[in-house]
Amino acid sequence: MSKRIHMICNAHLDPVWQWTWEEGAAETLSTFRVAARLCRQFDGFVFNHNEALLYRWIEEFEPALFAEIQALVREGKWHIMGGWHLQPDCNMPSGEGFVRQIMSGRQYFKEKFGKEPTTAINFDPFGHTRGLVQILAKSGFDSYLFGRPGQGDTPLPADLFTWVGYDGSRVTAYRRWAYNSPLGKAAKKVEDIANACEDGGTVICLWGVGDHGGGPSEKDLRDIAQLQKEMRGAGVELIHSTPEDFFREVRGKALPEHAGDLNAWAVGCYTSMARIKRQYRRTENDYFMTEQMAAAAAAQGLMEYPKDELRDAMYDLLTVQFHDILPGSAVKPAEDAALQMLSHGAEILSRVRTRAFFALSGGQKPHLPAAIPILVYNPFPYPVEGDFACEMMLWDQNWAEEFSVPQVMRDGEVLPTQCEKENSSINLDWRKRPVFHATLQPMQMNRFDCAFTKAEKRPVPETRGDADYLYLENDRVCVRISKATGFPDSYTVDGRELLSAPCALHVVRDDSDPWGMCVHAFPDRIGTFRTLTAEETAEWFGLSRPLDAVHCIESGAVRTTVEAALGYGRSRAAVRYTLSKTDGLLRADIHVHWCETQKMLKFAVPAALPQARCFGEVAYGEEAFSQDGQEHCAQRYVRLENGDAALSVLTDSTYGFSAEDSTLYMTLLRSAAYCAHPIGDRERIPQDRRTAHMEQGERDFAFELFGGSAETVRRQTPRRAALLNTHIPSLSFYPPQAGRRDAPVFTLDGDAVLQTAFKQAEDGDGYILRLFNPFDIVAQTVLRSDVFSLCETLRLNPFEIRTLRLQSEKYTRTDLMEKES
Repeated sequence: MSKRIHMICNAHLDPVWQWTWEEGAAETLSTFRVAARLCRQFDGFVFNHNEALLYRWIEEFEPALFAEIQALVREGKWHIMGGWHLQPDCNMPSGEGFVRQIMSGRQYFKEKFGKEPTTAINFDPFGHTRGLVQILAKSGFDSYLFGRPGQGDTPLPADLFTWVGYDGSRVTAYRRWAYNSPLGKAAKKVEDIANACEDGGTVICLWGVGDHGGGPSEKDLRDIAQLQKEMRGAGVELIHSTPEDFFREVRGKALPEHAGDLNAWAVGCYTSMARIKRQYRRTENDYFMTEQMAAAAAAQGLMEYPKDELRDAMYDLLTVQFHDILPGSAVKPAEDAALQMLSHGAEILSRVRTRAFFALSGGQKPHLPAAIPILVYNPFPYPVEGDFACEMMLWDQNWAEEFSVPQVMRDGEVLPTQCEKENSSINLDWRKRPVFHATLQPMQMNRFDCAFTKAEKRPVPETRGDADYLYLENDRVCVRISKATGFPDSYTVDGRELLSAPCALHVVRDDSDPWGMCVHAFPDRIGTFRTLTAEETAEWFGLSRPLDAVHCIESGAVRTTVEAALGYGRSRAAVRYTLSKTDGLLRADIHVHWCETQKMLKFAVPAALPQARCFGEVAYGEEAFSQDGQEHCAQRYVRLENGDAALSVLTDSTYGFSAEDSTLYMTLLRSAAYCAHPIGDRERIPQDRRTAHMEQGERDFAFELFGGSAETVRRQTPRRAALLNTHIPSLSFYPPQAGRRDAPVFTLDGDAVLQTAFKQAEDGDGYILRLFNPFDIVAQTVLRSDVFSLCETLRLNPFEIRTLRLQSEKYTRTDLMEKES
């Protein structure tokens, strides 16, 4: 009998969970101090730890210990494993969010320790998107060690297997649960794993006290040393090891393949703490847009690239990716701290973005007499057509009983324009919100001018209606909104009906567990939001007279908006449906005042698509999802399609959803308790007091329904979803005529390839452009750049991520870590 057990000692240490980061930092200091002492005390022992965040804390708070760890790493007694900033949620960050998570950690460990791990580590996250495979392979990793989900939740052909990505990339993956061991009982765990190992087998045993740190103890190491002696005679070799040592030993073995994601477990975490998820998505999208604007300005010599500020904002984003923060499984003080951190990052980005905006606005032509300039920056490398808004002040207050009507123009061309309700509620003709339809030229500042005429009074919004319905219409689309339910029950595009029944806001039975550990689905619908009476509507809105629950609030040359007032129990919802005069998307802005506990809220979209299949965006990929009611995680869109037609639901902040046949249920809220962990049949929350529950109060969500032919919807959905999630910068601003007019740094021809990043290279040598083909077929684009003197035709394979370093008159291909490939 011969067996080899790779004993990998670690100290799983959640920087935040039942505690805040300050306590996490304190435990890190204690755990690392003990581990360093034991590395010196026991020959052959190797301590493994990942997560650059924890090492940063040691470097800042106990420099002498940090220097000792550096020495231990040089001597091979301390192993840098994993190499990421931390262990993030492995479903919800965008593909580029994962790239930066890895890049930040690898840069830190390379700089401070001279190490670049080749095995990625995510012991504790609750599931893993298949998009990680290509990201890992193109970031210098050949292997992946993870813990969850287990075989009961996600059957795999073996614990050791080849994981295949959307583009065909491959890494060797190994599932081993659990990552820790009880204090003083590590030897028992090692013995149990050795006894269970097949003859001739090689396995990993993860040991060390966690979740709150701890790691190795002197007793554990003495017991293991004794066990090593006892088992050596039986042909069992117990070795203190590292993940890289294990994967080197099994390299070359014939392994089964798995071409799918590694989900699902803790499906409630796709929705818990919706405020964090919304703010994370917003800040992540703002980061990449701001970075691109700064790079565009710097590449043209218009401003200095703000590397340090962007690094600080990225630190906030990467930390909130942590697998107990973004999934919503931490305590309320941790939620408050995460929102504070995201706000900190958002403020940094706001300052950088404004600086870049002004830098890119120079060299403009003089403004028209009696007109107010509007500048809009298009961050996309292709034209964007849509409806755009910009609030502004008139030159002075107008106290007359009249109304100033805006008219937006571009180079003398009059554009469709209407005036909508401004954010302010001062009842005076002073603040204005013109909305106009235009096509923005790619990756540059777009200039408009707004003039005004006088009307006797503000136009009254109205739309076609009858006793039962209000209608939103344009030349191609008709949406019928029921006055009885407050929801659309018909959405036709080019004469094709895309709804089989009315949309709805369903209330679903839930429980106190924020993870949803014990379920894969939430099937028990217990109620639906209904329309309020005119009196209830007035009471909720704070009005002095009754108002019909379903009413038109905006209409004009650009778009029409209908609002519906709804209620369920103590909760209220106001849903605004908007249809442009020129586009087929139906937008639904859902404002919820949620007062329920241990319930879930879902937005139902029943599609008239028999035998449709369900797809959704994931990190650098697109996944096919089951339609059996199971809860899933997607990013900016979910799509139903059959061979004839399709309907996409685009979202600005949600991740969780389920599908049943041809109905999508987008999950908005869960009002679970904070950190209520199921333990057998014990009570999950105390029964003698109030326990705080999530999502009590006001929340906002935006969705867009995009339907039509299957080919059109499939082709256009990725870019439309990107647009919904990008807050196009616009500003009423008298720009300087001095300076140089900005130009598009690069453009992409065609309608397929996405630009996911444009930034200064990490080493300062040129600029990094990242492209992605979001389709399962080859996509072609032409990259043009006057700034870099380039015109190249590029062909991207299905789901390929391609990274280019742009320099004057040339480009080179790199991997995701910006090394030449």
